[in-house]
Amino acid sequence: MRWITEEHYAQQMRDEVEPWLAARVETGFVERVKGQPICYEHYRADAPKGVIVISHGFTESIRKYTESIYYMLQAGYEVWGLDHRGHGRSYRPGGDRFVVHVERFEDYVLDLVHLTETRVKPAAGALPLYLFCHSMGGCVGALVIEQYPALFAKAVLSSPMLGVALGKIPAPVACAVLRVKGAGAKGREPMAPVTAMTETEDDFAASAANSELRFRYYCRKKLADPLLQTCAPSKNWILEAIRACRMACSKKQTARIRIPVLLFQAGCDTYVRADEQDRFVSRVPSCEKQRFPELRHEIYMSDSAVLIPYWEKVFAFLG
Repeated sequence: MRWITEEHYAQQMRDEVEPWLAARVETGFVERVKGQPICYEHYRADAPKGVIVISHGFTESIRKYTESIYYMLQAGYEVWGLDHRGHGRSYRPGGDRFVVHVERFEDYVLDLVHLTETRVKPAAGALPLYLFCHSMGGCVGALVIEQYPALFAKAVLSSPMLGVALGKIPAPVACAVLRVKGAGAKGREPMAPVTAMTETEDDFAASAANSELRFRYYCRKKLADPLLQTCAPSKNWILEAIRACRMACSKKQTARIRIPVLLFQAGCDTYVRADEQDRFVSRVPSCEKQRFPELRHEIYMSDSAVLIPYWEKVFAFLG
């Protein structure tokens, strides 16, 4: 395995990783709903032993997973990933490129299942399918393995959004307020005004990342591409996310999981709720939890001292 370390990180990514991946990637679109294209990327491995489907986090894109995909391919896995609707190059239901909007959280689930059924499975043949998810993508992934328990062989949930961190506001109160403030067309609006990203806004100290080098590498990508600059939820997105988390952690849904699950938890996470992750783990006998007490939300955006054992654990779990 060729690991990318902190020494000359940006140069290694630019001169080695990006050209290597560019020679292996195919980009396309699928339409589960006519007129609503969902962008995907497919990375070819030399002699694949399995296939990994990536479900990214809120305001992200598959383009944020360049280094992760590099390791997955080296480990012998074909990789597919999509830009969830409202993100990246996919269909934008809200109209504002800085705001992530969704009418129903279930659309994320159905989009991922549609990509897997129509593109991934036919290309994979007899190879096993695995799911790798982060944050919002973890809630999507949890619902997928609950509602489609035979689709994937195993799932990795990294800092999954199984409960939205709302500070001291109880979820029922937040929902009641959002139903009023987000009624009708107002549901597409953000809770507060949003402006374009500038070079002065890439504040690592306030970010979810654990590696400043990796954080700044992706910030440069965002600054160069307006399609990557989503930065806020719509009112309806928040309401739908709260509802989706409640469903994903319910006894009825978790009882449907039949596959091994590996859940990574960040001890200094301020974006999602650890107690709801713990509730999920307690209700899924096949779920193993690994906690990183001193890390922030984006475990996969950590320095190599953490990242190497993190990926070694993932690949050992996938087998």
